[in-house]
Amino acid sequence: MPTETLTREIFGNIGTVPKTIFYALAIITGLIAIKTAWPRIRRWRSGQAGESRHSAGQTVRAILARVLSQSTLDKTRPAASRAHRCLFGGFAVLTLGTVLIAVEHVAALLAGREADQPVFHKGLYYAIYEPVMDLAGLAVLFGAGWFLVRRRRGDASIGHRNSDWMVLFALLFLGGSGFLVEGLRIIEADSPGRWVSFVGAAVAGALESAGVTREAAVIVHQLTWWLHAVVALGLLAAVPSTRLWHAIAGGVLLSRHPERPLGTMTAVTIEDVEATGVFGISQMEHLAVRQLVSLDACVSCGRCQDECPAHAAGKPLSPRQVVQDLAGQLRGIGSDGTPALAGGVVSEDTLWSCTTCSACVEVCPLGVDPLELITGMRRHLIGAGAVRGPAAAALQKLGRSGNPWGLPPEQRMDWTEGLEVPTVDDQPDFEVLYWVGCAAAYDRQSRRTARAMVRLLQVAGVRFAVLGERERCTGESARRMGEEFVFAELAAHNVKELGRHDVTSIVTHCPHCLNSLKHDYPDAGGHYEVIHHSEFLSTLVDEGRLQVDRSSAEKVTFHDPCYLARVNGIVDAPRDVLAAAGAELDELPRHGCRTACCGGGGGRMWLDDGPEDRVGRDRVNEITAAGAETVVVSCPFCRTMIGDGLATEGHSANVVDLAEVLFESLEETG
Repeated sequence: MPTETLTREIFGNIGTVPKTIFYALAIITGLIAIKTAWPRIRRWRSGQAGESRHSAGQTVRAILARVLSQSTLDKTRPAASRAHRCLFGGFAVLTLGTVLIAVEHVAALLAGREADQPVFHKGLYYAIYEPVMDLAGLAVLFGAGWFLVRRRRGDASIGHRNSDWMVLFALLFLGGSGFLVEGLRIIEADSPGRWVSFVGAAVAGALESAGVTREAAVIVHQLTWWLHAVVALGLLAAVPSTRLWHAIAGGVLLSRHPERPLGTMTAVTIEDVEATGVFGISQMEHLAVRQLVSLDACVSCGRCQDECPAHAAGKPLSPRQVVQDLAGQLRGIGSDGTPALAGGVVSEDTLWSCTTCSACVEVCPLGVDPLELITGMRRHLIGAGAVRGPAAAALQKLGRSGNPWGLPPEQRMDWTEGLEVPTVDDQPDFEVLYWVGCAAAYDRQSRRTARAMVRLLQVAGVRFAVLGERERCTGESARRMGEEFVFAELAAHNVKELGRHDVTSIVTHCPHCLNSLKHDYPDAGGHYEVIHHSEFLSTLVDEGRLQVDRSSAEKVTFHDPCYLARVNGIVDAPRDVLAAAGAELDELPRHGCRTACCGGGGGRMWLDDGPEDRVGRDRVNEITAAGAETVVVSCPFCRTMIGDGLATEGHSANVVDLAEVLFESLEETG
């Protein structure tokens, strides 16, 4: 059959009065949806102004790259991601197809044509349109069916509402009834081009085999068409009141707001606090527009909770629940007597459980940022003086001594005993500044990292220097604990010292220092090229400046620090160094950007948890199960937390830094 003759009547077997009623119902449904959605949109608009939004071109690119492609789903749950793509893609195509049908019908009416004389719904267009719509219907049935089965299993990590069942059953009904309507239409119209609608044709064949005549199909088609139409319009009206609203809010969040690199924080200045009287997040009115949109975007899928190391350790923190608890306060925006968020809606214990590892942010397909909400509420607790115990002591030491150990600056160079380590005063023409950090300066275990690093730099002939006693803590822990002003003081001091010596390039072995110097210090006026020691050492090996002896290969396990791998995307460099050193790497189950947290970030390094309460116990168990005799790390916090955890478990594995492994493999030491 030539494609030129292919077509079908729009609103076939539906009279003029039912058409009029349908259009009236569609208009009413749209008005109901708008009326229900507008209060939610108005609540978004009540938020604080934040970062500049995307331009029109950036928005279009974001819609294509992030919303329509569903590319943000790929990080976890592959089966659920495929089902969501089917459901979203199928529903989007069916919606577009329905709009095109309406456009065709209105165009035919405006052109004064009869219903059987289509404007564009014919020929090749029709031959493509019909099978695409059938495929979209199958995708919706598969996606909705998959999610329905999963909900019946009662997955505890997923939020549940009664309306979720209604939405899924409605989608399944629409998919099934759509094919039934198509099959009945084919029988009623005795369409010669039935093969184009391959699913509808199969349904028509099955109905005809069951004895359905053309006369019966005329009546049943009308009844089924109305059922299909009413459910479709009802679902449209319900969008703002169900989880389907996350498609709108999530689309806005992904397409209209700039992506923020992991590890960054919104700056707060004393001037801002003095002008607004607000420090941190204590009321819903303190949230930015983007944050309010994100609360509506959260579909409570539980991906963030599954990845949260604090939740896995039994802490009272679920990133999903934090977002959902705040979302429950959306209706109270602008009303009197709304509860305090920090310490009220979200408990203090919950807020202090976070390690700021960014796993919840990295894994969210809709760009919801629970970490930003948690650190914002921590800021309020700090400002209100609601921090006590070890956390308060660490902050006091930072403010008083410039390091969380509370030791004097005069001891900052004690780690150099027996080494010739040039300071910026001794060697003012240095190429790169080696940022030692507080752990390597004051912690005896971490001092080994700095000593190995200095020897490697000297062997490679690198002209380097250290700040020495002038160096202070970067303030990274203080900022993520919520103490913005201690961070500001420390950062101002360091930026001044770095500026005095025209520092432009910094190498550091601490991922927390790396992240702070790279992402936090621009807020304090410091702009530097910051390199992790794994990258720097890998380059030195590649350039032949470090000659290694690979004859003594050792089997090792490597732990990726959160702030190195997940936050800053540095995964290959440590492995390149281990390979150069001749080490045989036995990867842990969770590695690379999907690493597991040691439990030391976000200021938790300074909290006094007992062995059974520590975050990161599951990581220690993974390492123990691997049976490695040597665990290689590239972060001083990880060294301490994993070392203590292994000791608690009675495991005798040796925990060493990457620099130590490379130094031991040098030909000069062999």
